[in-house]
Amino acid sequence: MSVPKLLKSAFTTGNYYQAMNTALKRLEGKYQMLHYPFQHKENESFEQAQVNLINYCVNFFPDLQNKSVLDLGCGNGTVSFYLAENFDTERIVGVDINANNVEIARAEKKKNGLSKVDFFEDDAQNLSQINDNSFDYILNIESAFHYPDKFKFLNELHRVLKPGGHFIIADIVHTRKNGSWFNSWKKKMNFNHWSLEDYMGAIDQKSLNLVSKNDVSPEVINGFKKYRNYLNDSKLKENPKDWFLKFFFMVNVKLNIYLLQKKRRYYVFYGRKSE
Repeated sequence: MSVPKLLKSAFTTGNYYQAMNTALKRLEGKYQMLHYPFQHKENESFEQAQVNLINYCVNFFPDLQNKSVLDLGCGNGTVSFYLAENFDTERIVGVDINANNVEIARAEKKKNGLSKVDFFEDDAQNLSQINDNSFDYILNIESAFHYPDKFKFLNELHRVLKPGGHFIIADIVHTRKNGSWFNSWKKKMNFNHWSLEDYMGAIDQKSLNLVSKNDVSPEVINGFKKYRNYLNDSKLKENPKDWFLKFFFMVNVKLNIYLLQKKRRYYVFYGRKSE
């Protein structure tokens, strides 16, 4: 991806994820999960820190054996592939509104021959291709903060989850109001953060039983702080294009650390639909 396209990525959501797919693929030599890192131990790779977050989330679920999983907001499909390869699930369906992400996911599925994973382009606020009561588990990782109407999202989550089914929502909540300029930028990036109180009230209204809420901001911040290790271990070369990719990665890391320390927190919500 050219330098102008990377710069343009700061102003629209679609361009941002296309840029992140390119940057992270250059970093590790293959497509990466698009979510934040989660540190368990010192000197972990960026890929392992991202896997840590998924493992933390799915460990809330009961046994995944022979269960159906909806990866809602699946990005480039890497999380769905990880679940398919490491857990004995019955089937996994990934849904994302970003056409470029779904295109990458389908191409990677074909390349890797993973038959029990499917991908659809669809809106989490209106899942037109998903039937009622059709999934045992729903995993929603760092996607909901893009949804303008999270009440519709929770309605859809309730609708497609089987009675007694389980859900995980990993999302960034806001803790402080922003200035007018920052709000304008958030609108362009389709950022629609809720507060913790908003989430608590809405989940309760939608007849979803919240079992736990966990603030994992310290682990995520610690994961981001190891970015120099990630860059040193990366496959990036000593040339102007890759130097700019390093800068792009560093700016994103620094911004996310600042926001999680000053304006936002990272929460993992785990709950169930009533029987």
